[in-house]
Amino acid sequence: MGKIPSISQRFTGAIQATDQAQRITELQTEVEKLRSSQSPVLEQQIETLRSQLQEQSGEKDIEVSKIQANPHQPRQTITNESIQIIARSLEKDGQITPLIVIPQDDNYLLLDGQRRWEAAKILGWETLRSVIAIMPNDLHRKALLTFIHHEDLNPLDKAEAIFKEVADATSMGTEEILTVLGTVLKRLERQKQTSQLTSLVTVSTEEQISGLQSLGVNEVEEKLLLVLLGLALNPTSVKANLLPMLSLPNDLKQSIRERGLKGAHALALSILSAKTLETSEKIASKERIKATEQVLSQDFNVAKTRELIAQIKSKYIKSEHSPSREITAIQRSVEKLSKENIANIDPQQLTDLRTLFQQKLAEIESILEITNG
Repeated sequence: MGKIPSISQRFTGAIQATDQAQRITELQTEVEKLRSSQSPVLEQQIETLRSQLQEQSGEKDIEVSKIQANPHQPRQTITNESIQIIARSLEKDGQITPLIVIPQDDNYLLLDGQRRWEAAKILGWETLRSVIAIMPNDLHRKALLTFIHHEDLNPLDKAEAIFKEVADATSMGTEEILTVLGTVLKRLERQKQTSQLTSLVTVSTEEQISGLQSLGVNEVEEKLLLVLLGLALNPTSVKANLLPMLSLPNDLKQSIRERGLKGAHALALSILSAKTLETSEKIASKERIKATEQVLSQDFNVAKTRELIAQIKSKYIKSEHSPSREITAIQRSVEKLSKENIANIDPQQLTDLRTLFQQKLAEIESILEITNG
C-alpha cells in the first residue's frame, strides 16, 4: 500500500465550509472507511481529525428519547451481548465518541452510533453527545460506507446491505445481479484477467471505468462492477463469500443474527440440505439445526465443522465406492475355513491367525465408527 495522504490535507477547508454539516458527515464516513487499513499513522491522523470535529462541529447533548433508529442501518444484527459490552464501557469510561444524527422535525435520525444509543437506553441516560449532520440524498449509501468495512459487521448483514445498494443503483433484481456477476467473473477467470479486476479496487473512479473497458465488459456488467468497486469491494470476493449468504436457510440466518454463527460455518452447514442428504426438508432441517447447535456449543472451527458434516452425510448418502475384488477374494477364502479344516492347522499358526484377525477387526471397527458417526 502506498503512503496514505494526510486526512487534514485531503479535507483542507472542509470544516470551515458553509455546508459544514454535510462535510462532517463526509469526514466521518471517510474516517470509518480509512480505519479499515488499521495503520498506526492513520489512527493518529484520525485522532487529530476527531479533535477538530469536536471543537468545531457544534456538538450538543440530545435527548435519547428524541433519537430514532435509521431504517437504512446496514447492521441488522445487534446482539444483546454486544450492547451490554458497550453499556459497561459507557458506564465505566463515559461517552468517548459522539453520535452522528440528522434532524427530522422535532426528533433526530441516527446515522452512526446505534449500539451506543441502545446501551445508553439500558443505562437510563437522558442525553448523548451528538454531531448534527444534514440529510444526505443517498442515506443508505452513506450508512453503508460507514459500516461496510467494520470487521464486526457479520457477512449476512453486509451481503444484504450491499445487495440493496447494488439493486438501487442498477435497478436489477436478485436473479439478474447473480447472473450478470457470475457470467462476467467466469469469463474473466477463463481469460485469466481476475487479478486485473481486483487491482481496480484501490484506484480512482476514472481509472476503474478505463480498466473495466479494457477488460471488455459490456454496459450492464460495467454498471454492476462499478457499484461494487465504488464501495471498495472486490467483486470476486463478494460473489464467493457474501452473495451465498442471501440464499442460506432461515435457521442459519437466525443463528448468525442471534447467536453469532460465523459466515464460513454457516456456508459449510448449508450443505446439509434435503437435496444433498437425499431426504425430506423436515429431516434435513432437523439435522442442520442439531449440527449448528453442536458447532456453537462446542466452538468448532471450520475444519471440525466440515468433519461433523461429513459424518452426517455418510448416514444418508450411499457409499460411492465399488466393492473391492481383493476383499471379496479374502471373504471367500475365510468362508472356506471350515471347522474341520481349522482343526488340522498348526496351533501356533492358529494363534497368529487369531491375532491378525483381531488387529484387522479393530481397524475395521475404527473406520466404521468414523463413517457412521
